[in-house]
Amino acid sequence: MALSVILACEMIEDEVRLALQAVPSEQPPVVWIESGLHERPERLRAALQDLIGQLDEGARAGTAVTISSVRPGRGAAAERREQVQVEPVEEVRLALGFCGNALQGLKTRHLRLVFPRVDDCVSLLLNCGCAREEIPREPRHYYLTRGWFNHESSLMEYFEDWEERFGAERAAQLRKKMFTGYERVNLIDTKAYELDDCLEDSQGFASDLELEHGIVPGSVQLLERLFKGERDSEIVVVPAGEEIGFGHLVGESDASTDAHAVANETAGDGGA
Repeated sequence: MALSVILACEMIEDEVRLALQAVPSEQPPVVWIESGLHERPERLRAALQDLIGQLDEGARAGTAVTISSVRPGRGAAAERREQVQVEPVEEVRLALGFCGNALQGLKTRHLRLVFPRVDDCVSLLLNCGCAREEIPREPRHYYLTRGWFNHESSLMEYFEDWEERFGAERAAQLRKKMFTGYERVNLIDTKAYELDDCLEDSQGFASDLELEHGIVPGSVQLLERLFKGERDSEIVVVPAGEEIGFGHLVGESDASTDAHAVANETAGDGGA
């Protein structure tokens, strides 16, 4: 198996840790990316490229590198920073979706980049063993996992700020306006956590927005395949020297028609 490192969004910490249990040999190191970066895909892209650049240099020089990670959890990311030492690797496994084009343009000189063929982390967790185009995702549904409640969420920060600035009644109006067009809140049962740990919070979130609530099946199978080094149609491998582009995600023939849709897909748009 190729020497590798995992770059993972802290929002899917539960699912990453569960998927890592399926790795038969020594687990690769994990560098956690702060969840708040998803609100600005250009910032997420810059942060990922910086980390990849450091790993790329380590591969070129044949030396270990020390790079910045976060301890998954709540609170300011600056207060949760920690350093992770990574020995020279051959590939970087991105436990992320395309996430509002955040992966587009990433490249290396010496490493392979490998990532799941999904638009964002919601689609990643809803994929129970199908192609990207067959993922059972409803556009008028908002999706959550326990990670949404256990990690930093810019959306919740907005809600709290509105309460302080405008009062409870006006804040409720703003929340409903933001979710105009949504019909239901779905908690994804990825089997990576106990539903009872966050079911009340999830139901309360839906109630506040006057939306229906449901539980839908999820899976970490795509993460497992990524971490075990498996390669198939839903795991994208980008060789050294080549940029990640739309063609890697949607297929060259569909890249132009899907570009706009993918550009609007962010972790905040659909939850998780």
